[in-house]
Amino acid sequence: MDPVFDFFPGGELEDDEVDVEEVEVGGNSNPLVSTNADVVDIQDDTVVEVGENSLKRKLPPKEPKPKKERYRSLAWDHFNEIKEGGVTKWAECKYCKKQYRAESKKHGVSNLKAHIPACPLYPNRDQNGQQNLSFKPADGDGVNVVTHVFSFDDCKRALAEMVIIDELPFRFVEGIGFRKFCKVMQPKFSPVPSRQTITREVGAIHNFERGKLKKLLKGRSICLTTDTWTSIQNLNYMCLTAHFIDDDWNLQKRILNFCQVINHKGETIGKKIESLLLDWNIDGIFTLTVDNASSNDTAIKFLKRKTKDWKRTILDHDYLHVRCCAHILNLIVVEGLKDKNESILRVRDIVRYVRSSPQRLESFKKCVEKEKIVSNQTVCLDVCTRWNSTYLMLEVAVKFEKAFQRMAEEDSGFKTFFGIKEGDDGELVSFEGGETIELVGEGGQVRSHRVQRIPTKLDWKNCAMFTKFLKLFYDATKKLSASLFVTSNVFFDEMYNVEVQIDKLIANNDPLLSKMALDMKKKFDTYWGKGDRFNFLLYVAVVLNPRFKLRWVKFCYIKTKGKEVAEEMEKRVKGVLDKLYDAYANEGEVRVQVASTTPSVVVDEDCDDRLSLANEFDTYLEQEYSSVCSSEVDKYVNDLCERKDTPDFDILLWWKNNSKKYPILSQVARDVLAMPVSTVASESAFSTGGRVLDPFRSSLSPSMVETLVCTQNWLLSTVPISLRQAMDKVEDLEREILGNDASSEVPKDL
Repeated sequence: MDPVFDFFPGGELEDDEVDVEEVEVGGNSNPLVSTNADVVDIQDDTVVEVGENSLKRKLPPKEPKPKKERYRSLAWDHFNEIKEGGVTKWAECKYCKKQYRAESKKHGVSNLKAHIPACPLYPNRDQNGQQNLSFKPADGDGVNVVTHVFSFDDCKRALAEMVIIDELPFRFVEGIGFRKFCKVMQPKFSPVPSRQTITREVGAIHNFERGKLKKLLKGRSICLTTDTWTSIQNLNYMCLTAHFIDDDWNLQKRILNFCQVINHKGETIGKKIESLLLDWNIDGIFTLTVDNASSNDTAIKFLKRKTKDWKRTILDHDYLHVRCCAHILNLIVVEGLKDKNESILRVRDIVRYVRSSPQRLESFKKCVEKEKIVSNQTVCLDVCTRWNSTYLMLEVAVKFEKAFQRMAEEDSGFKTFFGIKEGDDGELVSFEGGETIELVGEGGQVRSHRVQRIPTKLDWKNCAMFTKFLKLFYDATKKLSASLFVTSNVFFDEMYNVEVQIDKLIANNDPLLSKMALDMKKKFDTYWGKGDRFNFLLYVAVVLNPRFKLRWVKFCYIKTKGKEVAEEMEKRVKGVLDKLYDAYANEGEVRVQVASTTPSVVVDEDCDDRLSLANEFDTYLEQEYSSVCSSEVDKYVNDLCERKDTPDFDILLWWKNNSKKYPILSQVARDVLAMPVSTVASESAFSTGGRVLDPFRSSLSPSMVETLVCTQNWLLSTVPISLRQAMDKVEDLEREILGNDASSEVPKDL
């Protein structure tokens, strides 16, 4: 059908009889048509029937307008929302964690905007300079580009921390070379702070870190270790170290004080420890680990008397005293080696000869090459008072036995020094020890020389046996002296193994080794007896190991001392654990009853009678089990042990995951497992103190020494350390020291 109207480019209608009515559509007016004819919709070609009255033309559908996005303040880039009931109630600063009211209709974001430039931890707070682009290491091999604003205060603090951590002298910051480096590295860091400024900054860092540690220790029962030391100034220092497990079940070690004491008397030490704990607001001591000096026994008695009524005292301090196990092992070995080490003396003599001059050492290395001995180690001289250094000396010397023999044959100086002559059977022997001969030196000078004996084949055999036996004590000492992981749960295993090996050696056919083992056994019984002289918390630590529990203690005692003694020991250990549990339950004013974890059984009417009977029996067993296991201790002890075939089993992680299952027993485990079994953690601080207070800085005051030693420990506590790498480095360092400096002293109880 042809259209009724003709439209021209101008858009006007040709028909003069059309009623036109204005209609507003989006601000434009369109003509309305009234006619008896059909109307064609120009937009979509739709025909609309038109009646006698005027009708409107059909209009195109309106397009929906896009909704405007709600404006969100940029202040929220620096805050985290805290919602209650799905509505934002609070805003928490991402940097300093301060919270503000943030309901949109009541509070707005003005307070948030005002906080950002005033936030002390806002990284771009210093807006005096222009922001620069810098590179920040990203995950993998890449880097991220971030904005950075120079801050003089941040640089000054970092410099002070470097002085503390790296044990640098305060005059380091005034060195010409360092100031030139700062000028090249960051010209804005000017003027470089003086030593006086850095000293004040070190004090400010110490106070800040001390405040953080004080909050961390609040409301905790801690395990302590302490030891004393005399500096090159002839001043007495005492180190007090705290051990505890934090809320995330990580073992923490902090040096609380490295302070001066008047003397080493027990009462003096006890009074000093009490005053230091009061200064830290610590109201609970779980254990105190000390060495076997008689003065420490006096200090323990004083502390028991003075701290017995403190808020968090457990079981009236009946198990406060823990003897240093590494120190006892040292006494046992020294007792065994005393007066029975003729073979060791002879090996020490030839090692001393080789290490006495560079020429002799070079001659020995040529003998090693000729014997084709492949080893990266070199002979090292021990320190007579440190049996662990003796072990390291023998371990290396035994490997070079053939090289020593070749040197005795080829080195004329060696023959003269040891008075070597050839025997009837062709074997090289030396004069009897103690014989004095005269040597003619340069210029015709005559000097006397006491001839030493070289080791015989029997001596080398004895030293090889000594090495094998001493390795047992060496490995045990390293495990018990660790401070980066819990040690209380491994103590019983190491002591049991040592006792078994001593008993085997007593039964040895070799009279020398048998006599040595007997002397060791006497010293062992002096401190630990038949296990009844241990601090019983060390047995509780074994029970709290989910891989062994109480069954392990009973099993070991059955093998060594019989079933009757084993059952008696099991009963005593269980009693101590029950008393600990009751003490912690009373402290929380509730004793938790362990409910059944098995859901109730619903029997289907259509079930087979046998299945129904089996389900009823399971319910009966569960009820019987629940009635017997009325506490967490019973529930834990009667559960099956964890599988032992997991080499990387983490005991703290296990208790963290099961703390809801055993809420009170986990609190007991937190304190017992934190208990150190050696004082090495405190003794190791003396090496730091010796470096801080070296001969060039002997004028430092005791208070400044304490500030530097403690603050370094607090700052480094956040640095992740690989335990295996740390242990390897310590052992490699000891070997290097012994190998490079024959007169150096090995750290005690490594």
